[in-house]
Amino acid sequence: MLVVICLVCEILILPSKLHHDPVRSLCISGGTHGNELNGVYLVKNWLKSESRRCEIQRNSFQTHVVLTNLRATEQCVRFTDVDLNRQITPENLFSTEEKGSYPYEIQRARDLYSQFQDGAGEKAVDFWFDLHNTTANTGPFFIMNHTQGPFPLHLASHLRIKFPEIRIMLLTPGHFEKLHFGESEDKEWKQDQAISKFPTGSVSNIGKEGFTLEMGPLPNGILNASMFNLEKDIISGVLDTVDEFNNGKEFEGKEIEVFRFLGVVHYPTDENNEITAMISPDLDGNDWKPLHPGDPLFMAFNGETTVYKEHNVVWPVFINEAAYFRNNIAMAVTRKEKIVVPALKLKATQP
Repeated sequence: MLVVICLVCEILILPSKLHHDPVRSLCISGGTHGNELNGVYLVKNWLKSESRRCEIQRNSFQTHVVLTNLRATEQCVRFTDVDLNRQITPENLFSTEEKGSYPYEIQRARDLYSQFQDGAGEKAVDFWFDLHNTTANTGPFFIMNHTQGPFPLHLASHLRIKFPEIRIMLLTPGHFEKLHFGESEDKEWKQDQAISKFPTGSVSNIGKEGFTLEMGPLPNGILNASMFNLEKDIISGVLDTVDEFNNGKEFEGKEIEVFRFLGVVHYPTDENNEITAMISPDLDGNDWKPLHPGDPLFMAFNGETTVYKEHNVVWPVFINEAAYFRNNIAMAVTRKEKIVVPALKLKATQP
């Protein structure tokens, strides 16, 4: 039986023109998942020497690099106890319990947050850039929290000029694996001020703003030279664009294409929670392509096809992602939209 639940995402309405503070510090992280090796080895390379770090330094801001999940990286596994990319939450970061009582990734989340905060206990990194790989056939894409302002959207949109294959995914606040597609369309999501600072629990939430760069398809535990070099070029493009903005470049208002996350779809399972079907070969590998009502969705082990039965067209992504199989997640689904991002200028600094 296929269990699906529906989630409606809040639409962010932005004013027609905004100003943004200069970016003074930016952090690039890799190894949040220890078996996603392109990010791991990009960061390791930069950490080896000052001369290698020169390629990510820019005059107008300081660039930090950090290997986030040290144990998982050493063991070449996604995580050792719990997924680090879900642990940047108020209950983990501000708990008064003894540090040693936590699973390793929660301890590491607390350490990272402490490392990158100022003397007042506030976030000290202006922009956080977390590097990931996926086994799904996605190509490169940015994931960002949809409640952020226009700056990350402008960065991502500007990169699409040079890399038109890049897509932009807007993620809904909440726990990714628990945001199911198909239930109630009037469900309200309320957050207090503390939670709003860490909306998705992801590592990029350590910064004041930020996003994730996903690259796929790449199997876990290996490197791919072409994808490694493309990822390096995209990172360089982001750093150049931030530097240009700090030096007075104005982002013009524009309409951009985004894919708004709606939820996840689970595999059909039996009474013992064993999956009973695979992703249809007509769908597998077709990330970002429209899935229409009546299109093949799953193929049972006896060869029978289950079709997509919802009423609206969706655009699946993370199809057959290996890391989600343990949670019986077959894919995420998104809605393709055009949104208007207002013009953005550098805020004048006080003399």
